[in-house]
Amino acid sequence: MSVEELKNLDVTLSMKGTIDMILRAMGTLNGGPGDSATLDVIRQKLLEVDEAFERPLDSPEVFSKLKGIAQKAGKSDLEAYCQEQVNMIEANDLHFKGYTQMYYGDCVKATELLGKAAKLAPKHPLAAKDLKTAQKRLDKAGEELAKAEMQIEKNPGKAEPIIKKATAMVTMGKLAEALPVFDRALAIDPNNPDALGKKGAALEGLGRFKEAVPLFNKALLIKPASQIAKKGLNLAEYFSGEA
Repeated sequence: MSVEELKNLDVTLSMKGTIDMILRAMGTLNGGPGDSATLDVIRQKLLEVDEAFERPLDSPEVFSKLKGIAQKAGKSDLEAYCQEQVNMIEANDLHFKGYTQMYYGDCVKATELLGKAAKLAPKHPLAAKDLKTAQKRLDKAGEELAKAEMQIEKNPGKAEPIIKKATAMVTMGKLAEALPVFDRALAIDPNNPDALGKKGAALEGLGRFKEAVPLFNKALLIKPASQIAKKGLNLAEYFSGEA
């Protein structure tokens, strides 16, 4: 592939096509002095991807190979850029997993994953922000649990404080222990969409997607706008398909 062909590449047409073309261009490089012009064009195309999609090219392979070539060519700025992008790709994966755990309600796992993402890629646009959100929820969980237990003592026949107790337990990472508490609330109010959705999310957090789906479907019959149920079904489909 010529430098001119690479210059004319429209990165917005296809992420996969862009990856293939850049890998082809790199296949002719060895880090020698004649590679400078091609390396400059490759970097420009990678920056165009950043701007167009607001994330790095989704290919650790490209950045790992390019980093090695840049190192041989003495292009320290490009080498550092490649490492930063490798870190960003890994941080994106950690952020997705952490944000998903926050949806499940488990802020213990969420803070762990989001903390790793924020440390790995300090420039990540969401990791630090979502980490603060998860930490705040976790910090409040003990107090919310105590309040819920007091409310249950006063009104043992009401579902709402029992749901709050189960929710606080999930926040503290006690997903399995929270399930019978959700069941206690549902025994009082079987059609409570909040309890159905949150129990479904907790089940998903435990990897029990097939058990969660009927709860989300029932919640949507009662409350069609339920966001927790809609997202839960999407995640169940995504992870079931991934498996």
